[in-house]
Amino acid sequence: MSTAQFVPIEAKSGITRAPLADPFFACLYRCLAPYRGCAHACRYCDGRAEKYYVEGDFERDIAARMNLGDLVAKNVEAGLAAREFGAIGLGSGVTDVYQPIERELALTRRVLEALVPAALPIVILTKSDLILRDFDILARFPRALVMVTVTTTDPEKAQILEPGASPPERRLEVIRRAREAGFRAGVMAMPLCPGITLNSENTEPLFDAARDAGAEFIFAGGVTLRPGKQKDLFMADVVRAHYGDLEPLYVDIFSENRQSGMPRAEYQMSSARAIHESLFALGENELIPHSIYRDILCAPDALFILFCHMQTLYSARGVDTRPLRAATDRYAAWLSSARSTLGRKKAKVVASDPFPVSRILGGMLEDLCADNGRKLESLIGNERLARLATSLVESGGFFDYPSLSPKFPT
Repeated sequence: MSTAQFVPIEAKSGITRAPLADPFFACLYRCLAPYRGCAHACRYCDGRAEKYYVEGDFERDIAARMNLGDLVAKNVEAGLAAREFGAIGLGSGVTDVYQPIERELALTRRVLEALVPAALPIVILTKSDLILRDFDILARFPRALVMVTVTTTDPEKAQILEPGASPPERRLEVIRRAREAGFRAGVMAMPLCPGITLNSENTEPLFDAARDAGAEFIFAGGVTLRPGKQKDLFMADVVRAHYGDLEPLYVDIFSENRQSGMPRAEYQMSSARAIHESLFALGENELIPHSIYRDILCAPDALFILFCHMQTLYSARGVDTRPLRAATDRYAAWLSSARSTLGRKKAKVVASDPFPVSRILGGMLEDLCADNGRKLESLIGNERLARLATSLVESGGFFDYPSLSPKFPT
């Protein structure tokens, strides 16, 4: 049972919009998390690092933004998210919106209720089965993407690494029930810890269980250990306390003490390659697939994320992605500039045109794709990519990640 206590604090912001959609979370808007600190007490949590300046004991002194629901409701009423279509992301890598105190305070539920009138899709991340309580609200959004963090199917390892989170089988049950409810759903298999959960003995049953539960993607990645509080606690409470034979490995691969917490580059590359090969062998989506996020973002934003994801996917297969990266940078500059210009013009929202900025951006992209995408090719400087993008935009198709090929409507 959690021994956490909460301290009420005031939120100063509710919903924010970025110049570009988030390739990791597949959302255009982000909603502030109701909590700071986390009683899930995951031993690897990046939120423990000094970078985040969390006051008090990270897993016991939970700050609760008691006014967040009202603030988000005011944001929605004021039209903060009214002019552009795009998913709203609720969740964080440094806290959980469904941690134990949520049962008592229901701040996340209040935030979701406040977001419904915006009529935008919702993307939500958790490692708690408490989200099942709010499936009634998620059903009121145009679309919902439920992402659940699962790093192992071994309950003993989960108890060591994630002592306050729901057991793995309960988290996988969230995926099953999300799919039954008509939501899109996938597993965030991260962070995986070298020698503990980042090995075939753990990942093979984990990936199989995720697929069996109905996960539409498995987004896997390794742990980062930032020097200071986070690394010190993990080394003491996990490695030395339970996996002492692995201490030389951790000392070696994290010997550079990077501020990012990343391991040595050669280890990072080899572990990423191993994860890719495992998921590729399964024919599994390694990132949130294009077929999901194209429906929760406007077409120009979905294309930007596709370009970003293609860099990751092709790089994992040993392809030189520098031309793709350059094209993505050019496209990103165009999209952020166009969005900024349209934002200053204050296009009016009416019932027949609820998202005017997205409509105009979509029209601009269609113009770029006209005449076999010659304008898009001129913009991004990449003929093959322009032709692919044009075929997807004009057909309404999607890019299949496991096969790296476009799929068109029949």
